[in-house]
Amino acid sequence: MEKYKNTVEGNAKVEMIHVSLDRSEDAAEDWAVKEKFPWYTVVPDKVKRSGLMEYKLTNAVPEYALLSADGERLGSGSRVFDEVKKLTKD
Repeated sequence: MEKYKNTVEGNAKVEMIHVSLDRSEDAAEDWAVKEKFPWYTVVPDKVKRSGLMEYKLTNAVPEYALLSADGERLGSGSRVFDEVKKLTKD
């Protein structure tokens, strides 16, 4: 959460999305609320339709992927937060 607050929160150039792999929509939403996620959550029944699973490379939880607006992978893993800082410097 600290990395989010330092790099994404309040940054109009970046949006963070949680793609849930929980077994049910209720479980996904309950976890997002419990963890106080301030970002959008794609619930299980919408994950396949979203096309976001094509960016999943590992079984790590959490797994981060930095994508351009047109879907190009710009980075992955925890390094994405460093990449966000580079991309958003004025």
